[in-house]
Amino acid sequence: MRLRFFNLLATVIAMAAGLVTLLGYFLPVSSTGPLAGLLPARTLLLAVVSLLTAWAVLAGALNLLIVHGRKFVNQRPGWFYSLFVLLGFALVILVNLLAPYIGWGHGAANAANQWLLTYLVGAGGAALAGLIAFFLVFAAYRLLRTRPAVTSVIFILTVVLALLVLAPWPAGLEGPAVIGGATLRDLLRTATQMPATAGARGLLLGVALGAIATGLRVLLGLDRPYGD
Repeated sequence: MRLRFFNLLATVIAMAAGLVTLLGYFLPVSSTGPLAGLLPARTLLLAVVSLLTAWAVLAGALNLLIVHGRKFVNQRPGWFYSLFVLLGFALVILVNLLAPYIGWGHGAANAANQWLLTYLVGAGGAALAGLIAFFLVFAAYRLLRTRPAVTSVIFILTVVLALLVLAPWPAGLEGPAVIGGATLRDLLRTATQMPATAGARGLLLGVALGAIATGLRVLLGLDRPYGD
């Protein structure tokens, strides 16, 4: 009985908070009108959510630290990579604590964080992005061997066109105009970017519609993930 009452109470709170937030966004709210209380209520709810999100991120970081610490202490498989996680965590905390005292600035935009983001995170991301070309070529080779069908040929042609567009071309090769002032590389870039842009927009629309449907189901009480 207690569990059912808690689920009912959580459903009512979630529906009320969601409706107040939506009404505060979509209805014309003024400081003197009949709906004047929606604006501070929406602001309060958003502030509470932001605070809870910050604490959730902190709890997730601490949980990650505890998991890798136990893995390193118990010498479980992959403990060497956990050592790098722990060292990176300690390094970031240390440089942020020392940054104001050694003239590197205050807050999240201090010089230490900018250096770490540029030369460690950015360099690592660029290296991983550079490996995508090799993964695509290897995947096309495996796909052609296991499933020699029309879809395999389309995938291989797409990979080849993408590599031709992204790879550096010899000087002067892309200069001559082919059609209406557009060079050969312009035509290849258009042929690869138009389907990619259309697919990305379709995915974004699908995500938006899915989020709207999920939000409506939560507001109507059909889904209760907070009651599990």
